[in-house]
Amino acid sequence: MDYFYSRRTFNSQTGRFSNNVASVTRYVGIGPSDGQAARGHLLTAQQWAKAVHDQSPNGHVVVYVHGFNTAQSTMLKSLATIKAGLKKQAFKGAVAAFDWPSDGEGSSAGYRRDRSDAKAVARHMVLDGIKLLHEAKPSAKIHLLAHSMGAYVSLRGWGEVGNAFFPGKVDQAIFVAADADQNWMINGAWGSLVMQQRCNRLTHYFSAHDEVLDVSGKIVNFGTSRSGRHGIKPGPAPTFRDVSCGDRYHSVFPQHKRGTTLSHNWYFQDGRFYQDLVGTLAGKSHTALGTRQNLSDGDQRITP
Repeated sequence: MDYFYSRRTFNSQTGRFSNNVASVTRYVGIGPSDGQAARGHLLTAQQWAKAVHDQSPNGHVVVYVHGFNTAQSTMLKSLATIKAGLKKQAFKGAVAAFDWPSDGEGSSAGYRRDRSDAKAVARHMVLDGIKLLHEAKPSAKIHLLAHSMGAYVSLRGWGEVGNAFFPGKVDQAIFVAADADQNWMINGAWGSLVMQQRCNRLTHYFSAHDEVLDVSGKIVNFGTSRSGRHGIKPGPAPTFRDVSCGDRYHSVFPQHKRGTTLSHNWYFQDGRFYQDLVGTLAGKSHTALGTRQNLSDGDQRITP
């Protein structure tokens, strides 16, 4: 079974979600009911949290947050891909997803609508999912895996939830190809301060060859550098690790296979990335990961 919680509106007559912002969070379990067709089931919050934890024999749970231009069907495919990639590297924990109302429309207008909707529902990623999982099993280690605009959702969500609502944190926070302003993430900036409070460690995977984030920075975001393309410069906070992945991308995908979308999403197709991710989720020191090399500027890179 795959589990996600959604802030998209739901039509009870058709049994389908829309791309509009909902006023309530719905909890879903979806899986094959006859060996062929997948069937979804609405659950209560408590049923959902228990079901997610029951999938984790070691007490680790990853909450995946998708990015811009992601229909619900695409989110489910990505969730399945991530689960399979982690399992292949012997990850024993559960993986669930926060499904926020992206339009699945890859245009500048669609981008701005997605940003607005992401901001509107961001706090529910924390309060209706991460907090719920913490309260259902306080001993569990909850991790956050955010891709692209999912990093924006994460920053806004944690930034809006004060300690009076939820004083907790995740263990490992993972930003992959983060569509976040670089200036938000440098040591001392608001995004950095938020995440230092809300995770034990942030691992920030970036690639200088990310063409989607190049467009996002130059055209849609008025010339601002995106951290998922440029890294956290001039320096990350002490509990942040900046990991360059561009050389790995070039080594895995020959030039004739590279493209704009692939340059942004390829991480989830690469076994070495998952190997590094599993070590990170296990809490291994960044110096003990055999998948990385140190760089002269203090960053690390995934080995090509």
